[in-house]
Amino acid sequence: REKAGADLLCCVVFKGTRPHTMSLLVSTRTSSSSKTMKHPLSTCFSSLLLCLLVVSLLVLESPRMVAAASEETDASVSKALEYAEAKKATYVDELMDLVRIPSISTLPEHEQDMRVAAAWVSMRCEEAGLQNIEIMETGAQPIVYCDYLNAPGKPTVLIYSHYDVQPADPFELWNHEPFEPKVEGGKILGRGASDDKAGVLLSIQAVESILKTSGGALPVNIKFLVDGQEEIGSPQLSDFLDKHAEKFAADLCFSADGGQISEKQPRVFTSLRGLAALEVKVKTADSDLHSGTFGGAAPNALHLLTDMVASLHNPDGSVNIPGFYDDVAIMSEEERKMTEFPDALFEAGMKNDGIKGFVGEKGFGSFERTTTRPTLEVTGMWGGFQGKGVKTIVPKEASVKIACRLVANQDAQVIQTLLRKHFRSICPDYAEMTFTGGSFDRAQPYAVPFDAPSSVIAKTVLEKTFNEEVLFTKMGGTIPGMNLFKTKVGAESALLGFSEPDNQLHAPNEFMRESIFHKGREVYVRLMFEIRDYFDNESQKTEL
Repeated sequence: REKAGADLLCCVVFKGTRPHTMSLLVSTRTSSSSKTMKHPLSTCFSSLLLCLLVVSLLVLESPRMVAAASEETDASVSKALEYAEAKKATYVDELMDLVRIPSISTLPEHEQDMRVAAAWVSMRCEEAGLQNIEIMETGAQPIVYCDYLNAPGKPTVLIYSHYDVQPADPFELWNHEPFEPKVEGGKILGRGASDDKAGVLLSIQAVESILKTSGGALPVNIKFLVDGQEEIGSPQLSDFLDKHAEKFAADLCFSADGGQISEKQPRVFTSLRGLAALEVKVKTADSDLHSGTFGGAAPNALHLLTDMVASLHNPDGSVNIPGFYDDVAIMSEEERKMTEFPDALFEAGMKNDGIKGFVGEKGFGSFERTTTRPTLEVTGMWGGFQGKGVKTIVPKEASVKIACRLVANQDAQVIQTLLRKHFRSICPDYAEMTFTGGSFDRAQPYAVPFDAPSSVIAKTVLEKTFNEEVLFTKMGGTIPGMNLFKTKVGAESALLGFSEPDNQLHAPNEFMRESIFHKGREVYVRLMFEIRDYFDNESQKTEL
């Protein structure tokens, strides 16, 4: 060091107005022109003092810049919300227009209606200012895609929703025509109003509100996947994402399909259950037999099947399938402390639906049984004579439909295999047994940590919107795409939907409250900015 001088090069680079874009670059440079250094310690201390001075300036300036950035975000959010407020009536009308289309994915006679709905959604995306709009073929019901990728260096978020709905029957139980929506008592009534056409629109309307008030700029990059098969289990979605993984790649995914337990107390849901379904048919003769002549000697297919079904559960309510619980994830103490189990609220809602007693696996509350524990339900059973009056036969065949809801770490295909193995093990030699499945016979469960970025961001925007503390909890339903977005396109996902338990989902007289429809739109406006700020802050931490 005696023959070389040392200079300290300090450079503060301002690349924008936000704190994360300010970097301190410090490097030492040897000077070949310097032959001697008379006071090396003095030079070193001078360099160190200069470095500390610059760092001190950054530390003192950072709070002001953070405050300025926060004010910038607040102003942008306020402008977008003012725009949305002025269009509230129009946005409700749009939901009613979409509800009028009977986009029932499970019924072949509505195939054309599915195409009409997809075209309507793509048109609405174009009106909102979104780009690269496509109606993409899946081999069945199409997917609507659009994006807005004009924020270089910012994260990309994928928004999921679905435009297909459940059948409306039984029609006689509706108080109005299911596909002739109306507004009554602060409720938007109609099939699909809550599940999930409100979710489709409130997210698109939120992006429109930002684009129209920001000069056509979004704080993040965004992609939309609007599914046409969710109500039948999205059977083509896995293969579709394999083919288009790059197109749908994102840093985070938020599902506008989902719900809240209460509008007054928002929640972040950190898990969904999966599904393994199976249909079992037993045959004991070539034809139905006369019960007087053969009853008591000929095997009765219904008797046999009911005995088999009775073997599926233990007296304590647990499932009696060997290996069924082997892979069930047990909640950690920390997760349990962070998770709400609102049994009283949940059971009150069940009572409103006419439930007079509560059953299930012993040792768990009603809410936990339906969210973090796997279950096996008989969803349909038939055989023999179904008409009015009496027909004295010994039925030759009988069938049962079974649906298992699965939790984290369980695998749907493994559970189906265990079910088949159990039925084969108890089937007598005199009976023939066949197994069949449907389009929605298998879906994997999904779980995300409460401290994952998607969970933290969802919690923040809900608290800002509802001005209430947000609780973490679980959901018992199934959305096949949630697991697929993580495994196929690498996007950690969170539920951010606004259906409520009393919205009559999948039932007559479905509705969506206007108030939470508008609140949900506000959440998605705030979401875009919160994602940007979260990633900016993480980037700043990394640089420091």
